Amino acid sequence: MQTKIYFLLFFLFLFWAYCLYWPLKKQKKIDTPVDFFIYGRQMPGWVFALVATGTIFSGWFFIAHPSLIFLNGFPFAMTSLSVITIPLVGVFVMKRQWMLSKRFGFVTPSEMLSTYFKSDMIRILIVIVTLLFAIPFLAMQLAFAGKLISIVTDDVIGAGSGSLLMGTVIIISVGLIGLRSTLYIDTLQFFLFIFGIISLGFIAYDLVGGWDLLNESLSRVSAIKERMFNLNLNYSNYLELPGTIRQTKLLDETIFYSGTWTASMVLTFSFALTGIILSPNFSMLTFSSSDINPFSAQQAWFSGLLIGFVLIFFTLAIGVSSIFLGANNVVNSTGNNISNILPPDIFPEKFDTIIPHLINLIGDYSPLFFSVLVICAIASFQSTGNFYLSSASIVTRDIIKKFFFKDMKSNQQIFASRIIIMLIFLVSLTIALNSPDKILSLGSFSLSIGCQMLIPILALCYFSWFTKYGITFGLILGIIVVFLTEDPGQIILKNTVPWNKWPLTIHSSVWGIFFNLLGASVISFITQDTKETSHRRKFHDFINDYKAYSLFRRSLKPSAWIVTVVWIFFAVGPGLVLGNSFFGKAQTIESWSFGMPSLWVWQIIFWIIGVFIVWFLASKMEMSTSPNKNIISQTNDIVN
Repeated sequence: MQTKIYFLLFFLFLFWAYCLYWPLKKQKKIDTPVDFFIYGRQMPGWVFALVATGTIFSGWFFIAHPSLIFLNGFPFAMTSLSVITIPLVGVFVMKRQWMLSKRFGFVTPSEMLSTYFKSDMIRILIVIVTLLFAIPFLAMQLAFAGKLISIVTDDVIGAGSGSLLMGTVIIISVGLIGLRSTLYIDTLQFFLFIFGIISLGFIAYDLVGGWDLLNESLSRVSAIKERMFNLNLNYSNYLELPGTIRQTKLLDETIFYSGTWTASMVLTFSFALTGIILSPNFSMLTFSSSDINPFSAQQAWFSGLLIGFVLIFFTLAIGVSSIFLGANNVVNSTGNNISNILPPDIFPEKFDTIIPHLINLIGDYSPLFFSVLVICAIASFQSTGNFYLSSASIVTRDIIKKFFFKDMKSNQQIFASRIIIMLIFLVSLTIALNSPDKILSLGSFSLSIGCQMLIPILALCYFSWFTKYGITFGLILGIIVVFLTEDPGQIILKNTVPWNKWPLTIHSSVWGIFFNLLGASVISFITQDTKETSHRRKFHDFINDYKAYSLFRRSLKPSAWIVTVVWIFFAVGPGLVLGNSFFGKAQTIESWSFGMPSLWVWQIIFWIIGVFIVWFLASKMEMSTSPNKNIISQTNDIVN
């Protein structure tokens, strides 16, 4: 074996030994399900900020995001502004969910929503949403890890073995001490995640000859007349959006389709990424925080500012630089490549291996640095480990304990959760090993399913007139629509549906939400019940009584709404097409106002504005600040 592999195996051993050491040491301190599932509601603020950010921006943004930028260029890169759209959604729902959980002792979101609507059917549907979100999402992380380990070890460790090794470490660490593992493991993994992306970004800049040569090369690429992968678009659309909304025209409907990144596609996919924070799994992480104070910092400074900086200046550079390093055979054939240090077969089918191959380049020069970068990548995948726990917790409390063993003791709940963690891992691993060519489709499907929680959460937090029948019908309809507009439905039904994946360049998440909202509204309108409405109003009265609501906030509310809507319209909505040439034409570098493509400048400007908006809503509008008085639990958490 090469020297780099010996170094890597040694570092993997050290890293995974660390990940197992703390759970083995602290396992005896776990006494109650609440402690195991949600940290006993005592997660320190700084831990929550790091863990929440790492969970949201995990392996998807380490591997998939730069890979899709490599394939689709700047139009897809505009989805980096999800660093603003994700916390914007969080600003509206996280504080209120936390307050209700704290007040009424809810441990899982399905407990909370089923109590609010007085419906066990909603409880069961949320468990289904939890599993449909978590299992494909975790399968994607395992598949990414397997590919990475296989490539960087020159197949000494196969993809399946790599997935199995990483997954085993996760389920042992999470299974032993539950969410407390985040204090010792996920906090470190967050810093590794950030360090890894920044390091790879600097490597990419160096390999293409620096900032100026990268931008000069991009201007030449925009003039290539060849078609982009499987799309009826040429490479001018590598630097420009092809319009606001359009019907997708594929060159070959039998092969993978990555997306026509119109303004509508950018907007709806940016919303799809909020599926992580809307999922029941993330809600449990929210419940674990000891107070609300870290929410605003996490939303504005960690998600908006820090991750935004990393994605816009480093992840984007990794993606677009790779086409000049030999990985894109179209660019190679036109003589616009700078070198041939990356394998030419990466484009198009193996585009999701860009990061592993970039890391592999370092192995021959610095085995130590190479090993650290591999650990950084694996840390990004492991950051979603608490999704195993939250899924198992929800199944345990809302299915097993609720319907089968109502008198389960604390140790029995914890034991049952550990068994379910193992089962979820095995199912996710099976999917990962049997769907290597559908990794990103798994992620897209899971995100769309997570987004369907938007309607029941908004009903819980803001709108008491939605009924249990409406929410039930809406959730079922939304899940069906997601299925029909994503790969699973397209593959199973084949030619029986008259549309392609993501019809009219609108992501399946938004198609699902549209029909979800429509169904929930119509059925709620015809199933109103005064008694049940009064029951739901009690929850809203509590929120209105406890939330901070100063005169300053009340006076600024209209302005805040206007600014937010305007930002969405121009940053990721229809107004985004103005960014195509606002700061210079894509094909003419002399016209570039700041020496970089117009869309890149547009993105930077609206990122800065977006950070300010998130901070303004979270802090100044008091939407993520502590309530105006202490919340005293009405009922204690159920521990037996």
